[in-house]
Amino acid sequence: MIGIIGGSGVYTVAKTMDERKIFTPFGVTTVEKVRFANRKTAWFIPRHGKNHTLPPHKVNYKANIYALKKLGASSIFGTYAVGAITKYKIGDLVLLDDFIGLNIGITFFNSFAKGLRHTNVCEPYSRQLQKNVLEIAKVKRIPVKKNGVVFTTHGPRYETRAEIKAIKKLGANLVSMTASYEAILANEMEIPLLGMAIVTNYACGIRRSKPKAEEVLDIVNKKIEKINNILIDVV
Repeated sequence: MIGIIGGSGVYTVAKTMDERKIFTPFGVTTVEKVRFANRKTAWFIPRHGKNHTLPPHKVNYKANIYALKKLGASSIFGTYAVGAITKYKIGDLVLLDDFIGLNIGITFFNSFAKGLRHTNVCEPYSRQLQKNVLEIAKVKRIPVKKNGVVFTTHGPRYETRAEIKAIKKLGANLVSMTASYEAILANEMEIPLLGMAIVTNYACGIRRSKPKAEEVLDIVNKKIEKINNILIDVV
């Protein structure tokens, strides 16, 4: 079974069959077993909790990824509400291809007592999963764009104009508060990862409008049906 991690606005993806508390070395997390209309099942974690009670810096990323590994997840499909810096517009669904995440301390490998553990993340997002999703989207006539490069900030505040200018110069075309944490940890656990970004706003300074949390959730709500339409075939 695959694991699904739902970002802002994605608090359910299918019918919940049961909930399980999974105990990990990094804390306890709750994982739902969900069943889609085609009767296929998957593991599901709403990243911020069912009622969005967890801000980005309080999400227990380690427990979530470890729990999916413990449950035997064959791959992970993560959704991310992101801000556009270049290339994309509000409402776009974008497959993540790479990330910039200078996240201190986000690792499972806090000791090299059993040997060196330097994870190769030259391809942090699975090319095969991207290919599968693009094929599904094409058949279902759902526009999905490629080549997302996401920079992850700490949150929960939005970024400043100066920060976005710097991030743009580094080569990112999207900005998120969560993406790279899960990419790092999934790669360490050797779980193939698919990142589906939902462009919900323009990053600060890109347009005159300022990003607002309420508008972010509204955009995601409008895209949930299309995401689920893709997910049912991915599962």
